[in-house]
Formats: sequence, C-alpha cells, structure tokens
Amino acid sequence: MKVFMVHRLMQATAFFFSSLFLAPSVQADQGNAMDAIDSFDKAMLSIFHRGQKALTARSRPVMVIARDVTVLSENGQVSFPRDAPNYLIFKSTSHVLLGIIGAVTPWPEEDADGASWKKDFAAITQEINTLMPWIEQLDLPKEEIARQRQMLEVAHTFTSTAVQRGILTRQDVSTVINDMRPVWAANMREAARAELASLHKAVSDARAAVSKKEWDEMYVVHHGGSNVAGVNVVELYLERVMPRKVAAGQVMFAEHAHGNEAMADFVGYEKMQRLVGAWAFGDPGRMEVDLLGYEAGSLLDEMIPSSPPSE
Repeated sequence: MKVFMVHRLMQATAFFFSSLFLAPSVQADQGNAMDAIDSFDKAMLSIFHRGQKALTARSRPVMVIARDVTVLSENGQVSFPRDAPNYLIFKSTSHVLLGIIGAVTPWPEEDADGASWKKDFAAITQEINTLMPWIEQLDLPKEEIARQRQMLEVAHTFTSTAVQRGILTRQDVSTVINDMRPVWAANMREAARAELASLHKAVSDARAAVSKKEWDEMYVVHHGGSNVAGVNVVELYLERVMPRKVAAGQVMFAEHAHGNEAMADFVGYEKMQRLVGAWAFGDPGRMEVDLLGYEAGSLLDEMIPSSPPSE
C-alpha cells in the first residue's frame, strides 16, 4: 500500500513539474486557442443578441404595468395613471413595523450598552412625533384615522419605553408586533383595495384606447422583486381580467426590471428564450430551467453520493 502511494505521489510530482516546464510554443498555442474560443463565443452571442434585438423591436404593442400603466406601440407611448393615495397612506404607516424589525436586526446579542437599536428606536419615536399632528389631516374616514393613530401610539410607547429602560427582549418585540397586527392587517387589506381599484381603472382605460387587433397582439409586462414572483396583487388581477393572455404566455413577470423601455425589452428577451427552447428542445418552456439543470442532477449524484436514511 505504501509503495502504491509513493508511486502515485511521484507521478503527481512529475506532472506538476512537467507543466511548469512546458515548451513556450505549447503554452503560446494553448493561450491562442483559448483566445480563439473566446472570440468565437462573442461572435455567436453577438449574432444571437442581434436577433433578440430585432425580435424586441417587433414586439409591439406592449402594456407595461409599473408606477403607471403605459402602452408602447410603434407610434410612441401613452401612460394611464394609477392614482391611489390611500394605498400610499396605509402602506407607509404600516412600515413602522418594518422599522422596528430593522432596528433589532441583527439581534443585539453582544455589546448591549452600545447597541444600535437604541439609536434607531429613538429615531422611530421622533418620526412618529413628527407624523402624528398630520394624521388628522389625511383624507380618510374617521375610523381609518383612528386606526392609524392606534398603531402608531402602540409603536411610540414601545420604542420610547425600551430606550428609557435600556433593556430589550425578544418577547418585548414579539408582543408589540402582535399588538399592532390587527391594524397592520387591516391596512394591508385597504391598501390592496386601493391598489386594485386604481390598477383596474388604468388598465381599463388603456384597453379602451386601443383597437381589438392591437389588444389581441399586445403583451403585458409587470414587475417586482423575486420574493413576490409567485403571487402578488398585480398577478392575481391579471389572472382574473385577462386569463386568455395568461394562458397564451402574453403576460410576463420582469423580475427587478425598472423603466418602461427595460420592461418592454423583456418581452423580446422572453420570446427569444422561448424560440431557443422550441428549436433546440421542442419545448418553448425549456429555458425556464437552467440549461445545465437536468444534466447536473445526475452528475451531482455521481459526485456526491447520498447517505442512507437514518430510519
């Protein structure tokens, strides 16, 4: 066994040193070959992207749902506003919960005396003091105003008291969140109601402004973060009002895209991915999976054998 291991070590050492002393021409050939590979790759992708840009240019009209609803066509673009001030009110006051969570994250396990949560809680207290006089001026029903005051007062008492005591426990944070949850949940319902009402009006106005032919050809793009890619207000709305477009793949989610042009360009990108899937695999949806994804599964089984179950 020892003789075998010494032999393998000598082989590895010989290979290592031989690689260091490769003839200059061999090293140059390898470098030139890799340069040629890189050049070829860029040339192929350049042709691919040219086709994608041409496809993007032909992908009109497109309805972009972002801050407003905008229709981009060959004649330019027209926007239909989504005015929902109540949405902003309900969502913004509810963000006091996010402020509290942010202040205690990461949890101050060490250096409690110098913990940043005290500074953040003092800032939250001051911000609530600044906002409170204006709550009564908001264009909301009296019961809604009372709810906002209730939630903010609970948060104010919590943050100011915690700073005065200089002590904070996880149970303290959990308790105040539970105390605020009923108002917070009600705010989310009202924010969703306001957003849906404004969205429906803007989409309806946009749809009424185009011909039936344009509407049938139109792609619809909306956006958001990856955390809401599965279910969000806009997605639920579109599934309800334009199920045929959803089923036909004319409704798209442009994750983290910003700006009307970038979102409209996403249509060309997505359509190109579907063409690659259809041509190469006979499946337009194939590129929704990592190109190496299916193959990687069996390779990982070979590389990393699984352990038997404990029971």
